[in-house]
This record gives sequence, C-alpha cells and structure tokens, in this order.
Amino acid sequence: MDQFVTDLASQASVLWALLWPAATIALLRICDVSLNVFRTVFVVQERRLLAAVVAGAEAAVWLAAAGIVFADMTPVRIAGFVVGVASGTAIGVEVARRLRLGMATVRIYADARFTGPDGRTQGHLIADAIRLAGHGATVFQGSGRNGPVDLVLSTVRRRDANAVLAIARDIEPLAFAAVDNSLHPSPAVLSGTVGRV
Repeated sequence: MDQFVTDLASQASVLWALLWPAATIALLRICDVSLNVFRTVFVVQERRLLAAVVAGAEAAVWLAAAGIVFADMTPVRIAGFVVGVASGTAIGVEVARRLRLGMATVRIYADARFTGPDGRTQGHLIADAIRLAGHGATVFQGSGRNGPVDLVLSTVRRRDANAVLAIARDIEPLAFAAVDNSLHPSPAVLSGTVGRV
C-alpha cells in the first residue's frame, strides 16, 4: 500500500511539473493578448499615454510567457501558449465590449414634416435635447421614404450611446435610430428602431 501511495505521489509530481508551466503560459498569454486589445482601442482613440503604458505591460507579460516556452519547448508548453492566445483574444474583446470602450456615432432619423409650436422640426428638438445633456449633435436635412427627414448625428463615448438614444426616444418614440454599424446592438438600440420615416 505504501508503494502504491509513493508511486501515485511520484506520478502526480511529474504531471504537475509538466502542466504548471503550460497553465502559467496560458494565463500570461491571456493577460497580454487582452492588453493588446485594449492597446489597440487606445491607439485608435489617440490616447497616447494610456496606449504606451498598456503596451509596456503587454510586452513585459509576453516576455515572461515566451521565456518559459523558449526555456523548454515541449508540446504541452506550446499548447498552453496557443490556448492562451485564443482565450486572451476572446476575453479581451468581451471585456472591451462590456466596458464600452471607444466612440460611437448615433444616427437618428426623424420625420421633418411635423414641427412644434416654435416652428422647429423634431430633428432640431432632438439635437437641442442631446446638446442640453452635454453631447454634440448636428442636424442634416434629407429626403426619406415618406418625405423630408432630419438626420441627427451625435458622436459620443460608446457607453453614452444608449443615453443619447433615450433622449431621442423621449422626443420622438418612432424615430429610426442606429449606432455605428454594430452587428450586435444592445437591446436598447433594437427597441423601436422602425419608425415612420
């Protein structure tokens, strides 16, 4: 019985010595690839200092992972490296999505045939309300399926996009609205997107 326990402990020790470097590599790569996603967002936003700090952290973590792999290139360590890159990409994109990093352009199409008592169209009322909330808004006139249309554009931080949409919905619930060209809009973007424009 003592021999069995000794053999089992020896095998567990060998397995642990084989797997812990691979797990460490995978975790390091998850970290540095996720940092790469954030660095890319910050570069696009021209946030130089933040992009530089994240790039430095990314490089340090990558060197640690690569050092472990290059010290002994076993298939298990290489697999840990590959799994870490794939997982880090998925995790980085998901975290960036949840944090709503970056900018978004909100487009609101309002029917311009109806004016308020002061003679302003719905698009101008929406733009004024967006500006009052502290965001920029520009109004363009155009022609829609049913006649004249006001196109209101507001470029805001992505996390403020739903608030801008809510402002527009308060004034004209049937206005057509879109945020960038997102393939996965939030439920607030989807509600009421088909209007009479």
